[in-house]
Amino acid sequence: MDLDNKWAYLRAAGNPDWQTRPGYLPIVIDRIVEMLGELNLPLTVFTVGRDLVEDEDCVAIKSFDRMPRWEPANHSLNHLPWMHTMESSEIADEIEVTDARIREVTGRRPLGFRGPGFSCPDEVLSVLSRNDYVYDASIFPTSIAPIARAVFLMKTDLQGAEKERAKKLYGGFDSLRHPNHPFERNIAGHSLWEMPVTVMPFTRTPIHFSYFTFLASFSTLAAKSYFRTALWLCKVTGTAPSLLLHPPDFMGREDDSDLAYFPGMKMQRRDKLAIVRWALELYSTQFDVRCMIDALRTFDPAVDPDAAQLGHSRATGNNIATSTGQLAQSPSFQ
Repeated sequence: MDLDNKWAYLRAAGNPDWQTRPGYLPIVIDRIVEMLGELNLPLTVFTVGRDLVEDEDCVAIKSFDRMPRWEPANHSLNHLPWMHTMESSEIADEIEVTDARIREVTGRRPLGFRGPGFSCPDEVLSVLSRNDYVYDASIFPTSIAPIARAVFLMKTDLQGAEKERAKKLYGGFDSLRHPNHPFERNIAGHSLWEMPVTVMPFTRTPIHFSYFTFLASFSTLAAKSYFRTALWLCKVTGTAPSLLLHPPDFMGREDDSDLAYFPGMKMQRRDKLAIVRWALELYSTQFDVRCMIDALRTFDPAVDPDAAQLGHSRATGNNIATSTGQLAQSPSFQ
């Protein structure tokens, strides 16, 4: 889950009200914890540093401890979806300040990072390497990235320099060159895993929940058929699906009219929660769902999930042989 707060969406839409920092974390996190707890599902939570300041938000984020298992991860300090335009010092602050706040609030260190808007220039990878991160999850290898960017630019009220920066969101058609499964890369002698957001095998169309619920707002039958097909193709191709959630996936139109432009936010809350639960149940019956760091251990046995515990000593894992074969138990992660 990318734990994007309301203010981040308003800023991306060019709405000046974002500066008052409106949020919904206490309400939506309670729904997330309740549903995933009932389904006994774990969760990796990519958290924004700016939401680790106010007591109310920190308490809400700590409530993920009620889940059977969850993993805190880094989603930058200010959720600026154009890290590719930043100076090296700014990128370091975005990652390292958030890292420190996650440690302080959760008592654990993040081992993974995802760039807002899937923005991940080489300097991000260098900072992650210097800070001994295990994986990056910023790759979105979809065939519709340019289309998604065009729709965003058409709807947003961003102006001037910020709109120019947004013209590189989601990448281009070259994103198709990236694998649709985890892969390892060497960054300055440090082993760093890439954990892409899974897309539909072959067509490379999105399957994460913002798109799924958007389709469901037109046709529940079509959405369920699409999701079943995606999971089936993942199984037959040996693709362990990393499915991405966002807080609005647990909200309906009666919750927040300011987010009516967001995919799937025209659905009533009852209907949306029902279809999200249906999809998560199907997912959990077909795959062994794990937090991202736990699933990564399937590919690389030297990965140590316990390294997230503060004070735990961990080997860097350089020069480790990796497993790229089909996974016998079809593990998956979110």
